[in-house]
Amino acid sequence: MEIIKRIHFWAGVIGIIVFLLTGQYMFHALSILQGMEDGPRMLYRSAHIYFLLASIINLLIGVYLDPKSLPHTRWLQFIISLLILVAPVFILIGFFIEPSLQDLARPYSKPGLYALFLAIVLVVIAKLKLLLKKNSR
Repeated sequence: MEIIKRIHFWAGVIGIIVFLLTGQYMFHALSILQGMEDGPRMLYRSAHIYFLLASIINLLIGVYLDPKSLPHTRWLQFIISLLILVAPVFILIGFFIEPSLQDLARPYSKPGLYALFLAIVLVVIAKLKLLLKKNSR
């Protein structure tokens, strides 16, 4: 599981670099979003912040993940890691595509955000299950 820790760490570092680059993209290529309609402007900014969130979560997991803390749930750790690693990909796709959609839909960012939410719920469930198991001894 040490490899998963490194993957999360580097996904977070690369994600933060991409976050800075997308900020420069909005600044230079999109003129700081000046004169843009409110809907697309909101989609750019929110996707930008969502991407930062997903990148920070990956970085934190890469720094703090302790695979030994949940020894009996390797398959669950794999699912959680997969959800957290795939989230920034969906959000980044949404950053570039969603602002040009007609109805302000979030077909790409929404699955990424739901993946993050589900991963956190699974982490909480796993920790609660572990605590209940320890208390029942």
